[in-house]
Amino acid sequence: MFASVVASLGLLRRRLLLVVVATIATQGVYVWAVQPLLLALFQGALSAAGVDGLSQASLPGLLSSPLAILALVLLALVATFFALLEISVFTVIAQICRRGGTPTLPSILGGLAGIGRKVAGWQFLLFAGYALLILPLSHIGVGPALASHIAIPEFVSGEITKTLPGAVGYALAVAALVYLGLRLAATAAVLGSSQESVLGVMRQSMDLTRRTQLYIAAVLVLVGVVAAVVFFAVALIGTVPVALSASDATATSVAGSMLAVLKLVQFIGTGIAAAFLAFFFVALLHGGRQVPTFGGPVRDRTSRMAAATVLVLFVLLGTPPTVFASMAPQPSERPLVIAHRGYTAGGVENTLGSLRAAAAAGADMVEMDIQETSDQRFVVIHDAGLQRLAGDPRSVFELPQAELAGIQVSQDGFSDHIPTLEQYLQLADELGIRVLVEVKPHGHEAPGFTQRVVATLAKLDSSRKHMVQSLDAGIVAGIVSQDPSRQAILVTGFQIGNAPRTPAAGVAIEDWSYSDQMLVRLHDEGKKLFVWTINDPALIRDYMGRGVDGIITDNVAGAITTRQLSESITNPVSRYLESATWQIQPR
Repeated sequence: MFASVVASLGLLRRRLLLVVVATIATQGVYVWAVQPLLLALFQGALSAAGVDGLSQASLPGLLSSPLAILALVLLALVATFFALLEISVFTVIAQICRRGGTPTLPSILGGLAGIGRKVAGWQFLLFAGYALLILPLSHIGVGPALASHIAIPEFVSGEITKTLPGAVGYALAVAALVYLGLRLAATAAVLGSSQESVLGVMRQSMDLTRRTQLYIAAVLVLVGVVAAVVFFAVALIGTVPVALSASDATATSVAGSMLAVLKLVQFIGTGIAAAFLAFFFVALLHGGRQVPTFGGPVRDRTSRMAAATVLVLFVLLGTPPTVFASMAPQPSERPLVIAHRGYTAGGVENTLGSLRAAAAAGADMVEMDIQETSDQRFVVIHDAGLQRLAGDPRSVFELPQAELAGIQVSQDGFSDHIPTLEQYLQLADELGIRVLVEVKPHGHEAPGFTQRVVATLAKLDSSRKHMVQSLDAGIVAGIVSQDPSRQAILVTGFQIGNAPRTPAAGVAIEDWSYSDQMLVRLHDEGKKLFVWTINDPALIRDYMGRGVDGIITDNVAGAITTRQLSESITNPVSRYLESATWQIQPR
C-alpha cells in the first residue's frame, strides 16, 4: 500500500503540468460544451412537454411526450459519457506511463475511446449508476462535475430520521453506500487495464479492495486533509494584500480577486487530488510496483505556452461571478429566519411550546402545518396519522377538532397538546411573531376546502399579516384568487429547471432544487424565494449571501447567530476570511 502511494506521488510530481492542463481542459469541455448541451436538451424536453421544470406535477406530462423522452435519454447518454471521460482521463494517463509511453493528446483520446467501447451496451447503465449515484452519494473519491449536486435531500433524510427505526435504517443505508463506494473505488483503474465488461470490472474492483478498505479510506482522508490545509494556507496568505489595501473600497476589490484565486486553487486542487487517486489505484492494481515515468517532467515550451493559455482562459471565463458577489454589500432587506414547525429545540413540533421557543430564539416567522378535521375545522399538525407523535393509530381526518386538541404529543423529551389553528394564531399575535401557514391536504377533505381555509384565515387574521403556503398548486391558486391581499407561497419539493410559474407571491424551494437562475427570475418578477430546510451554518451563510428572501430552518439559534455575525463583520479582512471559509463548503 505504501509503495502505491510513493509511486503515485512520483508520477504526479513528474506529470504535474499535464495534470493541471488535463484538469482545466476537461472542465473547460464541461463548462463550454457539455453543460450548454445538457441544458439545451433539458430545455428541449421541457418545451416538448409544455412545462417549466421537472417536478412531481410535471412528470406525467414529460413521460407522455415522445420528444421529451428522447431528449431526456440523449441527456442521460451525454452525461454518462462525460462522467466516463472525467473519471477515466487520469487513469488513461497512468496506464500510458506504466507502459513506458509519453501521454499525448492522440494517445489519451485513444485510451478513452477504448474504455468507451467497453462500456457500450446494456452495462452502460451499471457504469452510470456507479458514476452518477454511488460515487457522489458515498463521497468515496472525486466524482464528475455534473454529479456534484447529487445528494440525498435533507428534507428526505430529516423526515426519515425522526423515528428510531427510520434513523437506524438511514444509518445502515449510508453505511452500505460507503462500503459499496470503497469496494468499487478501483473501478476506473480496472476499466482502463482490463478487457472485462463493466460487470467484470466491478467484480475485479471488489476483489482488489477486499482486504484494503481501511487503507483506501485512510488515503482518501489524507488527501482531503492535505487539500483543506493547502486551501486555508492560501486563504491566510490572501489576507496580506487585503490588509495592506489603502481603503475599504480597495480592500473589497482585492478580497474579491483573492477569492477568485482561491476558487482557482480549489479547482486545480480537486483535479490534482483526482489524478493522485487515479494513479494510486493504477499502482495498487499492479501490486504497488513503481509506475514507470519515462521522460521526466514536461519542460517543452509548447506545452508550457498551451498550459498558460488554458489557465488565462479559465481565469477570464471560468471564475464564477458569485465569488465577487460574495464581497458585495448585504441586501437592503435582511433574509427572514423562518422556524420550521416552530423551534423543536424548545418544544414538540407544531405546538404552542415550539412556537414560544421560536419567538424566544428571535425567529422572524414560524412555519407550521394545518390539516382539516372530521368536523371541517383545523388543527396544527404535520402528519395525517397520529402514530409518530402520539402513538395513536388513528388519523386527523377521523376525529373532530375538540378531540384532537386533547391528544398529547411527545418528541425529544418534550410533551404538549395538538393546538387548534385559533389557539396557534392567537398566541403568535400575543408574541408578536408572524406565521407561515402551510396548508396540507390529506385527501379526505369535504368539497369547498380552499374556501374554508380562506374564510377561516380571514376571520382569525383580518389584517393579513400572516402568510400561507402549500405544495398543492391548485390550493395556492385558489387562495390567491379568493383572497388576493393574502400573501401566498407555492412550495416545491422537487424542481429541476426554471422556477415554477405561479400567481403566488413567491416560491419555497427545497435546497436540492435551488438554483441562482430561479432566484434571479423570481426577483425579476417581483416574487420572493424561500429555501427549505437549511440547517448547516455554512449553507445558511451561503444563502444569505446569495440574497434569498427567507430561510426555513430547524436551527433557529444558529441561523440568527449566523446572520448577526455576518451583519457585524465590517472589517474587509474578516469578511474575506469568512467568505473563504464557506466557499470551500459544497452547496
